[in-house]
Amino acid sequence: MYNLSNNMKKLLLILLIFVGVSCQQRRQVILSDEVPPVESEREAKILSGFFGLDNAIPPRAAAISPKAPGKDGMPIVFSHELDPETMQASDFRVKTSQGDLIVVEIATFTPAIEAFELRTVLLIGDLGDAPGNVPVEVEIISDLLARSGQNFKGQKVLITPLEKGPFLSYAEHFVMDEAYPYIEKGSGCDCPRQETTTVLKAVWSGGVRATNGDELGDAELKNFVVFLKTESDTMQVTPFKIADIDDGDNNVDLCIKEPGTPIFLTVQANTAMDPRDDPNEYTELEVKSRW
Repeated sequence: MYNLSNNMKKLLLILLIFVGVSCQQRRQVILSDEVPPVESEREAKILSGFFGLDNAIPPRAAAISPKAPGKDGMPIVFSHELDPETMQASDFRVKTSQGDLIVVEIATFTPAIEAFELRTVLLIGDLGDAPGNVPVEVEIISDLLARSGQNFKGQKVLITPLEKGPFLSYAEHFVMDEAYPYIEKGSGCDCPRQETTTVLKAVWSGGVRATNGDELGDAELKNFVVFLKTESDTMQVTPFKIADIDDGDNNVDLCIKEPGTPIFLTVQANTAMDPRDDPNEYTELEVKSRW
């Protein structure tokens, strides 16, 4: 388990309350203490910045900070899991279209706080205004470390405009084995253990739900295509179930029963929408191996 400071432990408790978790097992999640060796070999970079909400953070965010409701929300997705001890709001500086430089007021991992999910940071504050002075870039201005040790300081990313829909920022696959931090039932529960061969974690640019307003589910399965590499060929499959839903974050798990190694993922347009009801465009990306 992470060696968290008292302040970080208090923050994680607040985040769990904020998400409104109903599953006791989920409250007891232990964050993974394993850093894949391959992470130190991969380039650490910011993958996306998404202007998700303009003056529209909901009232329940007061559980994080009394300043949060009514502010802007901007998820930032990283290629590597972050070291939570090194993350603070002052690490992030936003540049607007009129050239204003804004140091962020609030930065939190909520609600993406499960094992393997600490690659998304939600920035909250007065980050710009649509349409006249929108945020266009985020820069890391102080030491912000990946769990594998790389430093993101000095990196920048362009911000996806408010009116654009969500997209897939990152995907990686896991083997469902005994070491997997399994959540059997309740909000955010995992793929069925007995039926699942591989779990493909799809990380969106921000929180999503289906375009009918419900959680992503059986109706959307056909819109996801996974390319599996087998011993003799490459085949295309669709997941048989979507898991890790109903927990408010930007991570969903695609449950795959066919044997093989996921190497590529596509999702059709109009599969998901962000909190503003903007639908996604067609997205495709390479799938990373956890190990």
